[in-house]
Amino acid sequence: MNSLLLTLTLAFAPFTVMTEALSAQSIGDITKALGSGDLASLTGMMDAEVELSILADENTYTKEQAREKLAAFFGANTPSGFSQVHQGSSKSDNAEYCIGNLTTSNGIYRVYIYVAKKGERMVLQELRFDRE
Repeated sequence: MNSLLLTLTLAFAPFTVMTEALSAQSIGDITKALGSGDLASLTGMMDAEVELSILADENTYTKEQAREKLAAFFGANTPSGFSQVHQGSSKSDNAEYCIGNLTTSNGIYRVYIYVAKKGERMVLQELRFDRE
């Protein structure tokens, strides 16, 4: 019985580690892209549609529309860094969120990030910017 349990644990351990690494990498990549204003990287991590909220302007956009909105926001508020305040995940491990502060040329914004598993990868589904 113990050897069966050990065999099953060893068989599934790589999948657990891969899933954790994939989600951690996604959040880390997103916060890095936000902090540097890297629209190309940020857009590459988005789902086909993204719920985007920039202050009072909130809507669901296609990936391309979201990129345009973020380009306008970053044009008026040049990012200089991102500091993570909190990170968590859903009980099913199919989604994660992150809350942090984006420092820009016009002040600090509180940012809420939500990513969910789609197929084999985590994709950005929601991004919200509020005045700090």
